[in-house]
Amino acid sequence: MYYYLYDSYLTDKKYINTLAKTETKLTDMGINGKINRLSFLKNIPQILKEEVNQGVKTIVVVGNDRTFSQIINIAIDLNVVLAYIPIGQPDNIAKILGIPQGEEACHILSSRIIDKLDIAEVNDNNYFLTALEFCGDHTTINCDDSYFINMEHKNNLITVNNLAAKNKSINGTNQGQLTLVICSRQKKLFKLKENFSVFKCQKLKITSPQSIPAVMVDEKKIIKTPLEIKILREKIKVIVGKKRLYN
Repeated sequence: MYYYLYDSYLTDKKYINTLAKTETKLTDMGINGKINRLSFLKNIPQILKEEVNQGVKTIVVVGNDRTFSQIINIAIDLNVVLAYIPIGQPDNIAKILGIPQGEEACHILSSRIIDKLDIAEVNDNNYFLTALEFCGDHTTINCDDSYFINMEHKNNLITVNNLAAKNKSINGTNQGQLTLVICSRQKKLFKLKENFSVFKCQKLKITSPQSIPAVMVDEKKIIKTPLEIKILREKIKVIVGKKRLYN
């Protein structure tokens, strides 16, 4: 049984045509279902819990990365499969999961390839699927309670990656580890030089003399240091595409 959650921004007239085509495709494929629209006036956690108790097995998020991330944080402990139909920007998570925009995403939903994905938890009950970023000036990073990294210089950009597209700096896997990427920036001869250091770990403790804001990239949510980040293995079930960008 499919349950569709629409983001409120989809009422904008520029999305009407795309949404109509998507709904027609879902009906033609026989995978349409009950629709609910997100609103700050609704108690979405309670609504989802009641729907799951009544038999909902798949929650389909129709919106963008921020919408999908918000629902992950709400549905993290519900025994459901999450699916994603991206409409509009940003759609970085959708690309990593191999899900195209609009009506084309219906084919991914219909194919129903389910993967169990790791999720990263920050402090208590804050979750992200892809990454967290912050400027790591004068911070100390405890990796797995095994070794420390002291950031004594300025102009450091630190990224904690969970699920990421494969590139030179980040191994885009989903195998129970966080990837810590430290980018040190220095100006030399009027040019900005960047050096990257990459570490693998399962948990991190990040402290600093003064509180530093960190951004959860998926949801654009800010959490300030101190931070405790850990990986939760195979925590969520997600419908993904064959062209997903992780191993």
